[in-house]
Amino acid sequence: MIKSCEIRFGRGEAASWIHSDFIALNQDILQSTKVNISINTLKRIFGKLSVEEKYIPQEATIEALQKYSENTFPKNSQILVEVQSDVKNESSIIKKRSLIYFITLILIGVIGFIAWYILNTTSFLTASIKLKKLEGVLPSTAVFELKIPQTNDSLFVNFGDKSPLVYINKGQKLITHNYLLSGVFRIALLVQKSVIAETNISISSNKWIAISYHDQLRNHFYQIPVVKTPSDSIFNFTNSQLNKVGLDTAQRIFTRLYNYTAVNYSKDDFTFETTFKNPSRRNGISCNSTQFQISGMNSMIRFKFSSEGCSSRVINVLSEKKFDGDKNDLSQFVVEQENWNTVKLINKNKQVWLFVNGKLLYKGSYQKPLGEIKGLFIEFEGNGFVKTCNLTAKNGRNLYQF
Repeated sequence: MIKSCEIRFGRGEAASWIHSDFIALNQDILQSTKVNISINTLKRIFGKLSVEEKYIPQEATIEALQKYSENTFPKNSQILVEVQSDVKNESSIIKKRSLIYFITLILIGVIGFIAWYILNTTSFLTASIKLKKLEGVLPSTAVFELKIPQTNDSLFVNFGDKSPLVYINKGQKLITHNYLLSGVFRIALLVQKSVIAETNISISSNKWIAISYHDQLRNHFYQIPVVKTPSDSIFNFTNSQLNKVGLDTAQRIFTRLYNYTAVNYSKDDFTFETTFKNPSRRNGISCNSTQFQISGMNSMIRFKFSSEGCSSRVINVLSEKKFDGDKNDLSQFVVEQENWNTVKLINKNKQVWLFVNGKLLYKGSYQKPLGEIKGLFIEFEGNGFVKTCNLTAKNGRNLYQF
């Protein structure tokens, strides 16, 4: 009310008024309301004279000031109010229209994206890659049938053996790949690095095979005769023997003993045992490791043992579970490999116990069944020694025996 009176009076804020201003205000209020408010009362109300804390003007004075303040606008104020009201209404309408337009654009965008996503997803759902035939035992050529989606993005196939990705042409219906190594491989059809179709295949060996290879040349494997020494029944290939078959043992090499032969067994109930040693053959500071793997058609179990100080390089797999040494403390898998070690893995309906030299090293479980057992291997970083490598079914049947 005080502020409205100041606006009506039109002489700025009351704090700057002088005595003559209050005389003029008295006359203005009298003329407008027919009520005479004394000069001192006006000064008290507008803060020019001090008052008691509980000072309250008379009711007639308050009513007069209220009436005076309500007439803040001039005689044509009704027209001004109507104009302002029209402007406000027009502004409100414009804002509402803008909001509706904005929401409409968003809805169109969302609907368009959903339509695009559904069309592309439906197209991707029809994509497939399936094994048509295998030619040869080892090496083997796999022939795959392709059903590729309608897309402008590039398509590739990952053959699961660490070979380079292969580009797929539009309309291509077949693709082949040469495998130089036995094992279970997951083949994936990719678009923008996303898997849109996949399948698993098994490349058989039909016997025990030993190979060696350089780390950087995974497309060139040197086959080694699988022969145990007559005196102590141990398998090992010396550096000089590896040199003779073409390997440079001064470089980093790997040696693998494996058997991928069909055994017609699909239960997650078995016992794996192996006895090995893997002395370091390299000079200087380096890591040494030994790993074994049991491959099912759907998944696998793999454990790796490392030399001291190298546990960050360990990667273990228990079906759907993966344990990476650079993200987990896997120091319990540091094993002295200079001497003989006996490893025993017991799998009872997806409950796994791993023993090394009679000591429990790991206990865990998994959910995804391995599927039909396709094979196993033991692999050395270097060229280790193997006494035994066996997989036995729950009923005592020897699935693999070395």
